[in-house]
Amino acid sequence: MAFSSVNKMLLIFIFSSMVVIGIQSILQIVYAAEDGETVIRRVEIWGLFYRMMVAAFVVGAVVQGLNVYICWRFRESHPRFKNIDTAGGKN
Repeated sequence: MAFSSVNKMLLIFIFSSMVVIGIQSILQIVYAAEDGETVIRRVEIWGLFYRMMVAAFVVGAVVQGLNVYICWRFRESHPRFKNIDTAGGKN
């Protein structure tokens, strides 16, 4: 199955947003260490874990929503697929 340009853009947006969240979290830890503040690593690691889990749940919700839309749109009982017989009718 070939990806359309919309699907490619959606995938790029999702993965780039996850990368930005990860980089932002790492930079916050680095800059907090430079300011002379005490950094509790386990707290920062759990904070990063929760942020990434929120991103994963958002991506999962988008994928599930797309899956439901596709199943609903292309179901067999859709009115567009009724009476497809073009052979000329009954014998």
